[in-house]
Amino acid sequence: MKRLLSAVAAAAVLSSTMVMPAAAQNRTVVAQWGRDNGAAVSQQGNRNRANVDQRGRVNYSRAVQDGYNNYLRMQQGGSRNEAITEQRGRDNLAVTGQEGRYLRGETYQAGSGNISGIAQIGNGSHAVTDQAGRNNTVGVIQVGDNQDAHVTQTGTGNISVVIQGGQ
Repeated sequence: MKRLLSAVAAAAVLSSTMVMPAAAQNRTVVAQWGRDNGAAVSQQGNRNRANVDQRGRVNYSRAVQDGYNNYLRMQQGGSRNEAITEQRGRDNLAVTGQEGRYLRGETYQAGSGNISGIAQIGNGSHAVTDQAGRNNTVGVIQVGDNQDAHVTQTGTGNISVVIQGGQ
């Protein structure tokens, strides 16, 4: 009798989950090569896309998207790098590309139509972009070692570009 009740309960739970709309249409693609890499992606809402590519050793990516039609891409090569992207809202775009060692790229966006790009090549650099509002754009390029860039924008239509290089 307990087995029958368990089976009925399981069927009820399964059928109730099938009634919920399964059309969230979010998509996540994670590709990793190497050793000891980690990736975590969480998406809520509709039509969000996340692509994470990592190669090398001990790299970590974390992505959070909440909203509609957001897209992020993270690509890392080397070792001990970290990429974090959090987007809330709609129609936001974030791209992070890193090649080297001990690099950290962080993107935080809230609102709509925001664009952020971080590119880092070298060792020990850190870039943070933080945008809230609408139609803001930020680009950070760092080449060399131990570069540090922090960009914060709030409002509408802001544009920032940071290019740094050297040792």
